Amino acid sequence: MNNNKFEVLLRNESGRLYNYLLKILRNKEDAEDILQETFIAFHKKMNSIKDSSYKSYLFRTAYHKALNLIKKRNAKNKLVTNFPEMEHFADGSTKNNEQQNELVKDALSKLKPEEALLIDLQFYQKMSYKQIAEVLETTQSAVDSKLVRAKKKLIKIITEQKKMQEK
Repeated sequence: MNNNKFEVLLRNESGRLYNYLLKILRNKEDAEDILQETFIAFHKKMNSIKDSSYKSYLFRTAYHKALNLIKKRNAKNKLVTNFPEMEHFADGSTKNNEQQNELVKDALSKLKPEEALLIDLQFYQKMSYKQIAEVLETTQSAVDSKLVRAKKKLIKIITEQKKMQEK
């Protein structure tokens, strides 16, 4: 990969990667720092990374750098459980869409962080099971089973929330 391709990649992926990091870290400055560290790491290794796997490399590197930062700050190694920045969830402006977006944001915040991150990678980052497996350094079958459980929990939470709203 040459420097021109790198600049294009930087422009195309930095926004999505920044939003992803912001969800994990919940701090703009930390997300910006880790984003920069991620692209520096990528730039150093870009000649050895296949074009087909650059996206997985970026998200995996960002994920691990963010986790390392969290571990440094939190002796108990707990991940952040709230995801306040979900502005790219839907572009709909109707009141119904806004209510649904809030419902989903609230439900995601009630999932375990690992489950919410899996859902984010699949639905918001539009990654395949193979790409998610590469990011999380696991197997596709493990991603599949974890996503099935996470989706079931999310549906259960949303269903309970809707019942509470109807009362």
